[in-house]
Formats: sequence, C-alpha cells, structure tokens
Amino acid sequence: MASKGVAISLVEQNGKEIEYTSGIHILKNWVLTHGILLKPKIEKDKKFSDFISTLPPGEIVNLSGRENHLKVQVKLCRKISKSSTQNTEVKSLNGVVVSLWSCPLLIDFLTKLYSSTDLSETFDRLNRILLPIILVIYLNEKDENVNNVNECSVENVHKMLDYFCDSQLSQQIPEKGDDVEIESTPFGNPVFINSISKGIVSNVLGIDKCVMLTDIHAIPGCEGGLVYSTNGKDGSRVIYGMVIAPLSLCRSEWVNYTFVACLLPCLKRLLRKQEDKKTLKINQENFNIIDSLNKCVVLIYCGSEWGSGILLDRGTGTILTCSHVIDKAPNRRIKVGFSRKNLSSQSMKIQWAELIYRTPKGVPYDIAILKVDPNEINSAIKPLKIGNSLVLRGESVISAGYPFLCSNLPTITHGNISNVSSCMLQTTCYVQSGNSGGPIIRPTTGELLGITVCNVITSTTRYPRLNMGVPATVLIDPINEYIKTNRVQALDTLMSYDENVVRTWNCLLPSKI
Repeated sequence: MASKGVAISLVEQNGKEIEYTSGIHILKNWVLTHGILLKPKIEKDKKFSDFISTLPPGEIVNLSGRENHLKVQVKLCRKISKSSTQNTEVKSLNGVVVSLWSCPLLIDFLTKLYSSTDLSETFDRLNRILLPIILVIYLNEKDENVNNVNECSVENVHKMLDYFCDSQLSQQIPEKGDDVEIESTPFGNPVFINSISKGIVSNVLGIDKCVMLTDIHAIPGCEGGLVYSTNGKDGSRVIYGMVIAPLSLCRSEWVNYTFVACLLPCLKRLLRKQEDKKTLKINQENFNIIDSLNKCVVLIYCGSEWGSGILLDRGTGTILTCSHVIDKAPNRRIKVGFSRKNLSSQSMKIQWAELIYRTPKGVPYDIAILKVDPNEINSAIKPLKIGNSLVLRGESVISAGYPFLCSNLPTITHGNISNVSSCMLQTTCYVQSGNSGGPIIRPTTGELLGITVCNVITSTTRYPRLNMGVPATVLIDPINEYIKTNRVQALDTLMSYDENVVRTWNCLLPSKI
C-alpha cells in the first residue's frame, strides 16, 4: 500500500482524547508519528518523563511490555462504495504506541539550533526533549483493547522500517527549490483530515541533510504530517519526511518556516545502512539557480545584529546589503561570511568588510555598499547579475537570506510579485529578521530583481508574507558606475527625495493630481 496521512489522538484511560497530531500510515497495521504526541504524558508522569529524557540516541526502544499502554485513536480516510454521495469516509481505529527512538541526527541539529537562535518562547524543555523523537504505532481493528502486540518486537519494527525506507521513501536528496507538499490534519480535527499545503524546500540542514526547512504554512496538529513531492508524469508522490515543528517564536517574531525531519537519512542512521550514493539524485533543473545563490548570498554581522548581503562584483569585492543591517557601523566592525568551496562544510569563511556607502535613516532607499578584499574571495564564489528587465505583477520569485545562524548556506523561500512600481517591489515570499539585504531573483534566469528590505509592520503585528524590496532598476546604474570608476559619488543617486517615492516607502497613497 502507498503511505497516506492520518489524524492521531492520545487517549487517557477514561477514554478522553487529550493530544492531537498527524501521522503517516505506512503499512496495514503500522503508523509513524512525532514525539510531541507524548507531551501530556510526560507533563503528568515524572517517571515516564525521566524515561523519555534518558532514551539512548539511535536505538529502537520497545514500549509494549510497559504498564499503562499508550493508547491512541487513529483516524484515516477510506474509499466507500460508488453508490454513495461521498467518495470517502473517516474511520477510527484503536492503536498503541509500541516503540520509539530518539534520532541522533536531529539531536545534533537541534542542539546547534538552540545555541545559535533564541527559540525559548516555543521550544521549552519538554518540546526540546520530544522534538527528535519518532513514534511507532500498531493498529488492530479487531481487538478493541489492542493488547495483541506480540508481533511488535524490536526486530519486527526494524523490518517494517527497513521495508518502508527501501520501498516508499524518496531516494532523491531534497534540494533547495524543490516543490513539496504537506498532508496533515490541522488541530487534529477530522474536518481538516489530510489537508494539503504546498511550498518549496527553503533549506536543507544538519548532518546528512537530516532537516528540511520549508516555507509551507503549517499549524499546531500538523506535527507528524507527511511531507512529499510529486515524482514523474503519473503524478505519483514520493515521501521526503515528517513535520516536527510547524510554527515557532524567535525573538518575539512568529517564524512561519516549517521544520521537517528528512526520513531517509534518519532511518538509514537508525538502521545502520550504508547509503548507496548511486541512488541519490539531484534535481538538476533547480541546481544551477540554488548553486548560484549559495555562492553569492553572504552573511553579514555588525555587532550583535546580522543580516544578508549579495556579492555583485568579484574583482572589486563589492557587496550590496541594507543600511539598517550595519546600523552599528562604524562603531562596530563589519564581518562578512562566505560559504566554503566545499558546500557541505559546516563553517564559513569570515572576512572583514569596509563600509563604502550607506543611505541615511528615513530616506529611501535602505541601501549600503560594502567592500571586502577580492584576493581573499574563494574562486568558487560567483557574483549575482543585476537584472534590468521588466518585472511583472504575479510572476514567481525566490528570496534568499540568513534568518537563522545554524547554516553556512542561505535559506530560500518561494513567492510571487504581489505588486510592483518603479520604486518598490512587493512580494509574498516568507522573510523575517536576518533576510534583510538578501536577493529577490527570477528563478528562470537567476537574475537579481531586487533586494529585500522589510516586512509590513503595524503597531502590534509583523506580516512576514507581505514584504518590500528595492527594485534592481534603481540599483543597476549607480552600482555599475561605481564598480567601473571606483567613484563613491556615483552612489549618491541611490538616495531619493522624490515625494512619491517617500510616500510609497511610508506606505501612503500617492497624492491625487
């Protein structure tokens, strides 16, 4: 059978359903889901909490012999007779959590994420314990109490996961820019069962690319949800992974990226299988664009703040970013982080940068030009070409930048041009703090259409999917003139005092004539 999504609830002894997640029905009697389902149990049961906290990483632990089985209800869609007015019905099955494991790859990634990013508002102690854990559920339609779990030994669970890994998981490495979908049940409500949400792979992180970051919008209850991509002309889908964190708070700002455990490397590590590199494929169509962004988008530090930047010219070491990214200069020195030539490296090459030019506060446009020693730039680093073509409302774009400090490669997100004028691009790409100064590119050509500046912010709310950028048409002439002549004065035209431009960047309607 092909894997499909299910809705799962944890059931107390009195029959009350107390926690809801999504899951993956991988074989007739087997379901995988995420450890967050156990949160109410470890909150109430210290003995069980201690047991979960001390799980040996990378080992399947059998729960079938423990007292007070962890009972669940699993709801799944089934086709019904053609005579019915409905195509499917939702059926509930009894189940038991029979085994679990704590993934060492996820533990390593999450440890680095916590140390580099303040996610304490969302990932409290209990969440941190449960995030790297994956659960195995056994179903039994006939036995209401689901006590017949003799076949749920560690050996049989191992065989089941081995079969799932070989027969249903994608053998293709998820790559930035790939189209992906989530099938999940928001809030665990059967009304929403197997809802589909689409997006792209924003980044692939961690050892063996064990974590996928996607701009797909997901909400509580989507944990454990099936993440897949369509493969081939027949539209069949291949499974990439499982949702482990659909929504989080970072520095009091909602992070709408969804964290996904890539199941292929996680299971291969668990099953101690040697990865067959011949079976791993790369989506070549997206590779050139993503490879270009990896080589030209840089990380910029100034004091305790960081943002993104774009290498525009190797020969002069010219880098474009936003003025507010280096707000603490010149009192604080500016550092620029370049991706290594070996893109699998977990570190960056850091260079000191000189501030060449910046627009003052309160004046469009929010632009700064930096310079690094071109002799220190790795030969693999390539500049990004500034586009000068017409940008169309509605066309697809990709944004890139560094919202997190746990990767040496930029994170990407897909969206479209929601509106365009001569002085502003508006996009629906998901961007947040750290993306400022990153590029907005046309994916079909890889050309720079603009530079991300900010989200729309009201007195109470930041809207991360409505953001504004400076068009490349504003940048191309003064920057090219500076690169050609080394005259800083050529950059003065980046400032604008035009009344209509000022109104637009203050989010005011232009005056009527």
